Amino acid sequence: MSEETNNFEDAAMRDLENREFTASKGEISEETVKPTSLGKASSYVDRDNDEPALLPGYHEIWSTNFPSKGLFYPENARFFIRAASVKEIRHFSTINEQDPFSIDEALNEILKGCLMIRYPGKQTTFKDLREEDRIYVIMTIRELTFVNGENKIGVKKNCDECGHENEFTIGKDSFDPTILPDTIMRYYDEETRKFVIQTKSSGTIEMVAPSIGVMMEISKYIRQQQQEGRKLDQSFLKVLPYLVLDWRGLNSEKIKNLEVECMQWSDIKYQTMNKLTEMARVGVKEKMRTECEKCGTEVTTPISFPGGIKSLFVISDITGELL
Repeated sequence: MSEETNNFEDAAMRDLENREFTASKGEISEETVKPTSLGKASSYVDRDNDEPALLPGYHEIWSTNFPSKGLFYPENARFFIRAASVKEIRHFSTINEQDPFSIDEALNEILKGCLMIRYPGKQTTFKDLREEDRIYVIMTIRELTFVNGENKIGVKKNCDECGHENEFTIGKDSFDPTILPDTIMRYYDEETRKFVIQTKSSGTIEMVAPSIGVMMEISKYIRQQQQEGRKLDQSFLKVLPYLVLDWRGLNSEKIKNLEVECMQWSDIKYQTMNKLTEMARVGVKEKMRTECEKCGTEVTTPISFPGGIKSLFVISDITGELL
């Protein structure tokens, strides 16, 4: 993206942030969606927002639809996406599906180019998106990119009751979010948008779902440790994402200091933190579900991408383009 485009976007977004925002929950109507790259979206519902589209190709999505339900963003946070461009799809096609780090980097590159987040009075980047909200946002960008169904991803599963073959079409609404238990939600603070947990022996513990920025720094730290041949403390890595409230200022040195601090915890404090991170984990369930087309019985199947992660943005079947 050119410097001129960046300046235009920043100016437009500053103007957008100064407007009073009183729209009710919803998504974008078909009429307002005008992507600049690969087509016109057709799966959005209007939010009765009469603000003009200030950024060509960008469209607002709502954090209440994310797996996190928007719990860990400021109340007035706003999210805008656009369709992936040819340049971004070409880059995505170079992904090494055997390397988890390569997959992470490729997905984050899509977000870096196609997602804008705005908090009034604060500089933001795609790194402020919560890690577990990434799949929903990626799939929504994908729907804007392939609006004519030219890159459909389907999974087939026979009904256990009647044997009928059902096909799951994977999209942004295919994933059921996990529900946070009341035992952790009772500590959710509306004002600070985080969990503030009072404990008997470990004081007050503040937690939020980890952001992409936090996970990127942790991934960098893990790779560094592996390259240096050092053994990773898996028990520490499990709780680490929840020990950091903001990715800003996080680096390998700070992570090492946190590891030293964690080693000095009492057994009860570690067990408390370990249990709290399990309860506070947001995300999506591992299985998709639908009703059998023939008998109506619920059919479930594990989430998978038959064509691999590349199939999210790379069309594997080009027969439709052949004459």
